[in-house]
Amino acid sequence: MTPLLFILAALLSGGALITFLISVFHSDDEMIGNAYTHHLPENQIFSACQQCNTQCGIKVKIKDGLVKKIDGNPYSPWCMTPQIPYTTPITEAATIDGSLCPKGQAGIQALYDPYRLVKVLKRAGKRGENKWQIVSFEQAISEVTAGGNLFGEGTVEGFKDICTLKYPDIAKALNDDAAAVAAQKMTLDEFKIKHTANLTYLIDPDHPDMGPKNNQLCFAWGRLKDGRGDILKDFFGKSLGTVNTHGHTTVCQGSLYFTGKAMSDQFVEGKWDGGDKFYWQGDTGNAEFAIFVGSNPYEANYGPPLRIQIITEGLVDGRMKIAVVDPRCSKTASRVWKWGFGGSHQWCHWRSHGHDSMDT
Repeated sequence: MTPLLFILAALLSGGALITFLISVFHSDDEMIGNAYTHHLPENQIFSACQQCNTQCGIKVKIKDGLVKKIDGNPYSPWCMTPQIPYTTPITEAATIDGSLCPKGQAGIQALYDPYRLVKVLKRAGKRGENKWQIVSFEQAISEVTAGGNLFGEGTVEGFKDICTLKYPDIAKALNDDAAAVAAQKMTLDEFKIKHTANLTYLIDPDHPDMGPKNNQLCFAWGRLKDGRGDILKDFFGKSLGTVNTHGHTTVCQGSLYFTGKAMSDQFVEGKWDGGDKFYWQGDTGNAEFAIFVGSNPYEANYGPPLRIQIITEGLVDGRMKIAVVDPRCSKTASRVWKWGFGGSHQWCHWRSHGHDSMDT
């Protein structure tokens, strides 16, 4: 017997293996006996995940001022179905964890990433030199607002120089008459005479269609949902007066749009058209059969994560069968009725007794 097998055999006797595993995997006393304190409400913060744009509710578990674990918020209908009533005392909710995908749980990695920027960096050299200096938030706000010779390269305009038009009635009058000029219902000279006192607000009085100087401010976002989007657009549009707000979608979002449109297209006069590109979310709670193409909800996918609970319940009670088309036998593929991987005709059958078999 090799030394390793001898050690394992010895550990297996008298339940020593259990003690050994506890000492190896739970050496931190926070995981043993009464020292486990994550379930106490005073060690938890309820918040929202931002690892993707679904923004599920989360329960953040704290010890010694550091995040130790992130789980789903049981009050959130995205993390538990049915979710617990909002009237549930926090002391009781603290002992109940909702679902959360691996992306959400990886929020700890994002929080404590050694390369995460936690301070404001200002360029300290020429563009491209990759030289930076740390400045306070107060200094950053002051410089963005006031502008000035911030980089030793000449004057940079700040918000105060750009967002000069602060009167809604003047902004509306300028905008309406600029549209009239564009439609050739008013001449440019007539426009200038009528708005002589306010021409200084415009980017270019000879091109009133460009609007006020406020439009030199552009708010460009990466991924924004309704709610936050409404607040931000109100701030930039109504408070700072710019019409230039722009963002983009994502690859996963685009696939939803294109698939939804293709599924809802109608065959009219010899061609397919007229579909709605908006979301078509599958009713996994009532579906009897679902196909996942390159989608792995059992690992991490477009939220919310409660779909995993619903799919699992459907598989267990026999209501639902699922098939997966994916070249990789993912965690989702390992649970399916049939798994197909692209051009091959081989399939992996999932059976209720838990055994897999292959046929062609």
